Amino acid sequence: MNYRIAFTTFLISAVGLLSAAPKTKAHAQGQGLKQANTMGGGRAALLKTGKFRVFLLAGQSNMTGQGRANELKPPFNEPHERIRIWANNRWEYFVPKKSFGPGVNLAHELVRHWPNDTIGVIKVAIGGTGILSFQPDWTRESADRSKDGSKGNLYRDMIGAVNAAREVSEFELAGFGWKQGGKDMRSKELSAEYLDNFRKMITGLRKDLKTLKLPVFIAAYATREEFEGFDGPINKSRPGTYEVIKAHLDAADKIPHVVTFSHGKLPCHQDGIHFNTEGQLTLGKMFADQIKKHSKH
Repeated sequence: MNYRIAFTTFLISAVGLLSAAPKTKAHAQGQGLKQANTMGGGRAALLKTGKFRVFLLAGQSNMTGQGRANELKPPFNEPHERIRIWANNRWEYFVPKKSFGPGVNLAHELVRHWPNDTIGVIKVAIGGTGILSFQPDWTRESADRSKDGSKGNLYRDMIGAVNAAREVSEFELAGFGWKQGGKDMRSKELSAEYLDNFRKMITGLRKDLKTLKLPVFIAAYATREEFEGFDGPINKSRPGTYEVIKAHLDAADKIPHVVTFSHGKLPCHQDGIHFNTEGQLTLGKMFADQIKKHSKH
């Protein structure tokens, strides 16, 4: 099949509903952490041997995840002595109760890679949310440019969660995973700003979390080879699709310590957008593979 046609066909199906996550009702600050709270499997003490490597994961619906917990099989549905998630303002075993995202398999892959260490996940994600909700200079007025003001300050959620975890544990913040972009594709104006807003977010995180070389891993829809040279329209409701994908790819070239990888077409639910259980486990492995590769540098 023609490479460019295959890529276009995939994006037409994927991007058409990319931001079609259920609307989120306004509620108290910290809501970016609420879904992660449902992934806790009870309070878990931390082991005193090995490193404690923690990964901050953020984004919208496919980071929040719609993998089905009742479809998970061992070891993914069992407590692991060296895997933790920040849930309910404490470290818990990572055992999803309802749905899950890529963090599950990311943790299991990495604990196999570092069997003497503990892997921790902190996740802040809400479906259908633009990057302006994750900005160091967040204001409700700014976030409302993508109609997300009622969801609160997700940048503050990220900083607050890491700092709260640091109050009760010592760890290496070993990476930041990002799966987001669909909401910003709706607007030519916002998509044109995407790379600048992404850079501001990463610069802020590195400064505020005192990890100036924090490795960043972006899950994108396309490789540079698939993307470059294509100039055709894709979906009228997502006029900024190419600008956002280009920003994901350019970030790896223009921002230090950023890695962009393509997940391509993953197994989805019937909506053709949200990755199913197999798709989320695959995405988690992809994140882990990039983290392992980067750790060798």
